[in-house]
Parts: sequence; C-alpha cells; structure tokens
Amino acid sequence: MGKLIDQDDEDIVNPIDRGAKEEDKVKELRRLSLENQPKVEEFLEKLDSKYGTESKTSFKEPEKILEKASRPSIKADKPWHDVEHVRDSFRFKTVLENIEQLPKIAEDLKEAGFTVIKTDTEKVLRPGFWGWRIAAFDLKMPNGQLVEYYLPLKELEEAKKNGNHELFEKWRNEDPETLSKEEQRQYLSDSYDSYDKYEAAWQTYLERTKQKPEHVKAALEATEKIFEKDRAKTEEKNVIKRAESKLIQKIKEQKAKEKAKEDDLLR
Repeated sequence: MGKLIDQDDEDIVNPIDRGAKEEDKVKELRRLSLENQPKVEEFLEKLDSKYGTESKTSFKEPEKILEKASRPSIKADKPWHDVEHVRDSFRFKTVLENIEQLPKIAEDLKEAGFTVIKTDTEKVLRPGFWGWRIAAFDLKMPNGQLVEYYLPLKELEEAKKNGNHELFEKWRNEDPETLSKEEQRQYLSDSYDSYDKYEAAWQTYLERTKQKPEHVKAALEATEKIFEKDRAKTEEKNVIKRAESKLIQKIKEQKAKEKAKEDDLLR
C-alpha cells in the first residue's frame, strides 16, 4: 500500500501555475475538473451497470480547497503543502455492497487508463481517529489533474451521511492543541461518538455479508496485488536511482582526490 509513482509528495502536483494567486489556482483546478468530468462519468456509468453499484462525482468547493491547502494538521507534516498539491478538488465515489467488488473495480480502473499514483486500502481494517473505514485511490488524469476515487461500504456511507460527516466537518480545520479545555472535551466526545457509530456500521456490514475480517483482508490484498507490477517498477527505479547516486558520489570523491594531488604538486 502506498505510492506507485517515483516522486516525492512535494513534487506530485496539479498542472497549474504554482506562482499564481491562490484564487487563480483554484479556478485552474475547476477548469481541469470540468475536462475530466465526462470521462469519469462514462467510466462510472459502465461500472454501475456492470456491478449494480451506485456512483457519483463531486467538486470540492473553492473555499474548501483553500481550507485544505492551509489546514494546520496537514501543514504540520507538509509545510510546503498548497493548492497545487490538493488531490480531491474533483473526486468520485462508488458505494460498495460487498468488499469483494473492490479488486474487480481496481482491474476496471487500471484498464480505463487512469494512472493510479497511490493506493490506500489499509483504512478498511484500520480506521483513523474518527473511525472512518475507506478504500481509496489517488489518480492522475490524462490532463494531469490529481483526483480522488474512494469506495466506501454501504453501511459506512450511511453512517457518514447520518451525522458523522458533520461531526468531522465541525473539527477538521481546528488545531486540538489550541482548543480550550471545554472545547477539547467536546472534541473528544464527538470523536468517540463518531467512532462508535462507524464501528456499529462496520459490525452491521460483517453480519449482513457473513464475512470475517480475514475475508476482508483477502479482498484488500487481492486489490493491492493488481498494482504490484506498478509498485515493483517504482521500486526498481528507486534502486537504480540509489545506485546512480552512489556512483556519482564515488566519481566526485575520486575527482576531489585527484584535484588534491594536483594542488600538492603545484605547491
């Protein structure tokens, strides 16, 4: 699980003018999104017809893009993060009836010609702080835009719509360390409520499908395996790059030694 592209996160950007004003960057993202919308909707229509799933697209509102570009929790780990790094200005989702649909859809995604730059399926079995379980892919579209494709399970999606998303939105741009004691108490209370509701939804899913966590794990591993060749290519490039760096360093050291000898002779 992880990146499938041989670039640092800082260098993975949308094809927009990085020197432009923030508002102009957002407008450029909107233009790219409108270009990609027909391609994505065609893909989703075929998918839903094939699997009986429900899919939809959405655009991130301009103010939400600007919020995410400067969110404290992101900036803490990625101080370079800006509008050009936002990967979900345009996003789309497919609600899964069964996790066993995931590897099949991953195959379709790969065949559709969208470049998968990162896989994130680990959260299905290891939810985050708020309890949200999700499989997602970061994609690079033919026009270069970075977009997000996420695939929630039906029960989890229902819990999200039934109050949990509002709880997350309430706190998502807040820095817990700057909250008052009363705000921190409310923050924790809301996070516990969210986690418990998602956990109940997860158990409902397992009961409905008669699955155990190991069955889910097998489907996730099958999904990741589809992208193993891409991941192997990336690792091979990294090995070559490291070898080249070592060789260049040796050459530099050798030249430095030779220059030192020349300097000694000229003294």
